[in-house]
Amino acid sequence: MDESDGNRRTIAACEQCGALYAALELADDKLRPIGRREGCRCGSTAFSAVDDSLSGVSLEDGSGD
Repeated sequence: MDESDGNRRTIAACEQCGALYAALELADDKLRPIGRREGCRCGSTAFSAVDDSLSGVSLEDGSGD
């Protein structure tokens, strides 16, 4: 996927536990963590976009699952 299909890469935070993920912002304004179609490791599927100006943020890599 690339940005030409209406999706853009961003950082998303789980609204339940606060875990951060690399995510796609879909054309319908929904966020989907990359590589985690089922949602967060805590079970939540609700995510909020994180401010793009943040730097040095450590993203979940899926290890330990």
